[in-house]
Amino acid sequence: MRLSRSGVVCAVCFLHLIMYVHVAVFTGEWRKDMIMLLIQLFWIVPHFAASFTVEVPSSPVLVVRGETAFLPCEFVPDHNLTHLVITWQRQEDIRVVHSYYYQRDQLDRQSSDYLNRTKLNHKLIAKGIASLSITNFGLKDAGKYQCIVSNTKGTDRGVVQLVYAALYSEPRLSIHLNSKDVTIQYETEGYPKPEVMWLGSGGQNLSDHQEVSSTSDEGLYFLRSSYVTQNPAFNVTFTLKNPVAHQELQRNVIISYDGNTSSNTSVVLLSILCTILLCSTGVLFWRHWHGKCLSRALLDTSTALRS
Repeated sequence: MRLSRSGVVCAVCFLHLIMYVHVAVFTGEWRKDMIMLLIQLFWIVPHFAASFTVEVPSSPVLVVRGETAFLPCEFVPDHNLTHLVITWQRQEDIRVVHSYYYQRDQLDRQSSDYLNRTKLNHKLIAKGIASLSITNFGLKDAGKYQCIVSNTKGTDRGVVQLVYAALYSEPRLSIHLNSKDVTIQYETEGYPKPEVMWLGSGGQNLSDHQEVSSTSDEGLYFLRSSYVTQNPAFNVTFTLKNPVAHQELQRNVIISYDGNTSSNTSVVLLSILCTILLCSTGVLFWRHWHGKCLSRALLDTSTALRS
C-alpha cells in the first residue's frame, strides 16, 4: 500500500515520539527536542494533511428537468497526471457515475443509468478541475454525488447534492356552469408539489378550494385545482408557488353578471324582430319593383310585334 506524503510524515513523527517517550521514561527527563516534536506532531502534520483538498459547493445545486447538471469539483493539482484518479459516484448506493485514470475516461464500471450522459473536461483536469456534467437531468438523478480525487499529493473527497425541480406549465383554465353553482378550474404540471391558494377580490384566502393531484414516472406532479361558488359574478385569483424552482404564477379570473336578464332578453328579441321586419320589407319591395319592370318589358315587346 502506497502512503501519501502526509501519511509518511505522520509515521515518522510517531516513531520519533515513541522513541523519545521511552527515553523520557528511563531517564526521567523531558528534552526540549521532544517538546518540539509534539509541536511538530500537532501543528505541522495537520498542515501537511490539509495540503491536498477537494473543494465542492457547500449548498445544494438546483437542476431543472431536462437540463444539463453541472457538478463543481476542484482539487490541488500535480504536474504529474500519471497517478491521477478521479471517481464520481452516488453516495447512496456507490454506483459509479464516471471514472478517469491512466489519463483517460474509464467507463467499464459506469452505471447504465449514466451511459452516454456524463462528461469531464479533460483540458481543465491539469488545472485541478474535475467538474462533471450530466445531460438530460431527471428526478432519479437527484441526490448526493461523491467527487473522489487521488494523486501523488494525497487523496480527498467532497459531496455535491443535486436538487431536482420542474417549472410548472402555463395553467389551463376551464369554467363549468350548472343550475346551482360555477366551478373555476386550473390544471398544470411541474415538480415538486406546489403551494396553491385562491384569493378573493379583496385578497382574502378562499380556503374552501379543492385539489386533485398525482405523480408520474416522468418526474412530474399533475395538479388540478378548482374553486366552486354560487355567485354568478366573481373576481378570484389562482396563485401557485414552486419555492424550489423560485417560480410563482398568478392568474386572475373575473366574471361579471347583470341581474336584469328579462330586460336584456326583451331588448334582444325586439332587435331580432326589427331585423326580420326590415328584411321582409326589403324583399317585398324588391319583388314589387322587379314585377313592374318585367310587365313593362312585356308590354314594349307586344307593341313592337304589332307594328
